[in-house]
Amino acid sequence: MKKNILLLLLLISTYSFSQNSNQEKKSQAEIKTFILNETKEGGKLDFFTKIKGKEYNGSQVKPGLIMTNLEIALYSWGKANAELGIESVESALSIFKEFKAKDLNRIEKDLIPMGFRNDLK
Repeated sequence: MKKNILLLLLLISTYSFSQNSNQEKKSQAEIKTFILNETKEGGKLDFFTKIKGKEYNGSQVKPGLIMTNLEIALYSWGKANAELGIESVESALSIFKEFKAKDLNRIEKDLIPMGFRNDLK
């Protein structure tokens, strides 16, 4: 009887784990769609709306490193892309370019990859 209960519990836990793993694995297209939607104003990845008018104010990020609010926002956006499962810096840059609907500037090309790689650990 104990073996049957143990086996049943093992099967249930294995089944629920596999369900969670399947739900967590999303395609790059699904992740991209999520990122584009959540980068819009008010979304979870909207690091930009709250800094409007204060983009170039600076903050000390760590000793000896001061970044503008815009730089911090771009870094944070790149880091969020990596955490969500975007596979490459190039993909993250491409998504941001699509979001902006125009070419990226030098600051965007520099800071998004830094966030993607989590350079400020």
